[in-house]
Amino acid sequence: MKKFLTVLLLGVYLLLAACSTGTQAPKTVLELVNGDQVVSLTMDQLKALPAVEGWSGVRSSDGVITAPTRYKGVPLRTLLNQNGGIGQGRSLEVFNEDGYAITLDPGDIFDGNYITYDVSSGEEIETIGKLQTIIAYERNGEPLNADSEGRLRLVVIGESPLQVVDGHWSVKWVKQIRLKEAVEDWTVDFIGAITEPMDRATFESGAAPDCHMASWTDEEGHVWSGIPLYYLIGRVDDEVKHGDDAYRDDLAKAGYTIDVVAADGYTVTLDSYTVMRNDNIIVANLVDGQPLTGDDFPLRLVGSDLTKKQMIGGIAKVVINFEPEGEGAAPEAPAEETPAGETLAVMGPADASVTLTGLVDSEKTLSMEDLVALGVVNITVEHPKKGSMEVTGVPFSKVLAEVAIKPEATTVTFLASDGFSVDVALADLQACEQCLLGWDEEMLRTYMPGFESTYWAKDLVTIEFK
Repeated sequence: MKKFLTVLLLGVYLLLAACSTGTQAPKTVLELVNGDQVVSLTMDQLKALPAVEGWSGVRSSDGVITAPTRYKGVPLRTLLNQNGGIGQGRSLEVFNEDGYAITLDPGDIFDGNYITYDVSSGEEIETIGKLQTIIAYERNGEPLNADSEGRLRLVVIGESPLQVVDGHWSVKWVKQIRLKEAVEDWTVDFIGAITEPMDRATFESGAAPDCHMASWTDEEGHVWSGIPLYYLIGRVDDEVKHGDDAYRDDLAKAGYTIDVVAADGYTVTLDSYTVMRNDNIIVANLVDGQPLTGDDFPLRLVGSDLTKKQMIGGIAKVVINFEPEGEGAAPEAPAEETPAGETLAVMGPADASVTLTGLVDSEKTLSMEDLVALGVVNITVEHPKKGSMEVTGVPFSKVLAEVAIKPEATTVTFLASDGFSVDVALADLQACEQCLLGWDEEMLRTYMPGFESTYWAKDLVTIEFK
């Protein structure tokens, strides 16, 4: 009887397993999205489509060559025809499992308009034969490694193993192809020790979530995303364009300025100390996940460490100025009021001023000339993130002495022109011998050694005692 029950239970188990296996739907490996129309393909359905095979290799952004190997897959043109074709005025996005996307236009897909490089030297060459863009499922006759490449991969294949294309055209773990309105291509020049034109595809690759992407949310709740400016500066501050040593901290500490120039010529100038390793100064290509338009196209400078007037859109070029402007000309004489012969290391903007208000006997506004007359110092301070900095300014002890502070005052508020404010204890500010009301060529600033970076206010306009 026990043997009979065992056999019976085993039979029921096998029957249930067979039923379960028989009703399991094949897994979708690729979605083709065209508006409301979605076509889902299994691996078998994908392999049933006409396939092509060819050589595919890449050149990374820092010049490293991955030698071509043989890939097999379905041309993008063929896949698009499964869901209405690409049509006029359209482009497409290829998404991977991490949400990263690359945008292609019809010229990429139909004409094979890709830059090719010599496999041995990495130098740009004329394309050998025809290039095709495919969704590959095999490499060297074997299925793709699901762990290292995913089951599907976007690659550009050609007829020759002697050429490669840019690495951003190779996307692993592909899961979706989505048609959308055409995206305009663009190029922005980055100029420093070398000149490096940045195109849309290269920027999008660097702004991927698993690469250098950074985001900032403005006061209206819009999310801007792109790449921190210093990463882009690292591509042109010397010959090394990518990798851990691409950004030169030593050059940034030595000091230079960066001009961000719009298409209409409007220019914002930043100093290397402010930009150095700063993830809060971002060159954005997207807002709320969409490409920039209008006056902001193609890139806009944004971030929490910028004032509103510094958030320049329509960027056309970015230039590093390694030598101070006007070098070789006779230096300006220091203001007569500067005591003890102290020379200003940095001249502040002539029209700058700061108002001391709040719990004081009488509100007072100090002009740039007034501040210089208090006695300028040039000292080295330690920024909590950027390290050692050479700065120019007036000790806060002298600034505070310009007004009669009421006894009940315990807090000092620094207020910037864009509305940013931060509070510091009056006693702490009075005790800080190296804290300065300082300036650079563009604005008044607070230099607050020993305090967190939040207290290092920019474009200071008001000091309020509370």
